[in-house]
Amino acid sequence: MYRYLLIDFDNTLMDFNENERRALAKAVKDRCGREITEAETEAYHRINDGYWKKLERKEINKEQLKYSRFYDFTREIGVTETDINALNKYYMDCLATTSVEYPESYEALKKLAGQYELYIITNGTTYIQKARLETTSFRSFIREMFISDEIGVNKPAPEFFDAVEKATGDPDRSRYLIVGDSVSSDIRFGFNTGIDTCFVGTAESGAKYRIGSIAELPELLERIQRTD
Repeated sequence: MYRYLLIDFDNTLMDFNENERRALAKAVKDRCGREITEAETEAYHRINDGYWKKLERKEINKEQLKYSRFYDFTREIGVTETDINALNKYYMDCLATTSVEYPESYEALKKLAGQYELYIITNGTTYIQKARLETTSFRSFIREMFISDEIGVNKPAPEFFDAVEKATGDPDRSRYLIVGDSVSSDIRFGFNTGIDTCFVGTAESGAKYRIGSIAELPELLERIQRTD
């Protein structure tokens, strides 16, 4: 039976798309002096997601990601005379102070906290993720947040799990369940470590379990317990 739930943060517990939209709008308005359109927001999301996937595949490093995403984005929206590094830093500061959680996250984690040890696993920047976690309604249910910046590798690298195992002291991987919305990051991380996975979403993922949202996780785990 599972004891440790390793739960992704963004787009699993947090509405990162909305976090991103608000932070980007503020950064572009304050630093570029203009409003951002919905189409431009979608363009940034596409560009940023592409660079994060490159990072997961170890094709680029984090500093290259930070610069390149805004270099590509500013040229796509026709803003060429701006300090890319300063814009990226201001955006990240905006992101750290923008925290939008899914409304069902609190109740789901409240139900689970009495039976499982809850951990967050995230590819992200330390000060941003920690600041956002502290503002959530479910902070008290989380034992620890594992962040790629601190660990030195990104999911899905199997070495990411070394930090988790060190914290729990339990090497039995059958007692862990990875829960997340990304096939390339969360589900692949499970495959790479031999840990069971639960995909949050509707796409085909190859995960052992699938739920539509985090709200369904307590019921899924109850069913699993009854069949063990």
